[in-house]
Amino acid sequence: MRQYYSDKEIAELLKQTTIVVDTKEKVNDHITGYFKKRNIPHINRSLTTADYSAMIGDMTLEHDILTERKANIDEIAGNFTVDRKRFENEFLRAKAEGCKVFLIIENCSWSDILLHNYRSKLLPKSLIASLLSWQVRYNISIIFCKPSETGQIIYGILYYAAREALKSGTLDI
Repeated sequence: MRQYYSDKEIAELLKQTTIVVDTKEKVNDHITGYFKKRNIPHINRSLTTADYSAMIGDMTLEHDILTERKANIDEIAGNFTVDRKRFENEFLRAKAEGCKVFLIIENCSWSDILLHNYRSKLLPKSLIASLLSWQVRYNISIIFCKPSETGQIIYGILYYAAREALKSGTLDI
């Protein structure tokens, strides 16, 4: 049965939001530093898919909303070449669970890809085709940003996803 909350209850529940950081996510001081500076609770725990999710109290959102972060375009190019099967399995799991994934790529833009401003030999046309087809195939959203913006973007995505789930009654606490 769906549980509906008042705006006041939602505001109180959202204060309990904790960001879950996958234990395999290592070079992320700029992200956890953002959380620490703003007193955003976060914990390290193994996630089966992606790098970040959220919890409210004991209720996890990791089967509903995830963010996958790539430090640069060469990392994502590697995922589409050398690591493609492993990488694709992550997105297959997320899709099977009905999970929305946001793919955040730091230090990159569409222009960087088009101009081949990266080391990988993967052609821009192939990289763009992979990104765009995966966006449709796995219902992901791609976000390019600077590392200084990543913490805020991750927190915003997870906070507002939690808020919407509470408003729609799809998240019971």
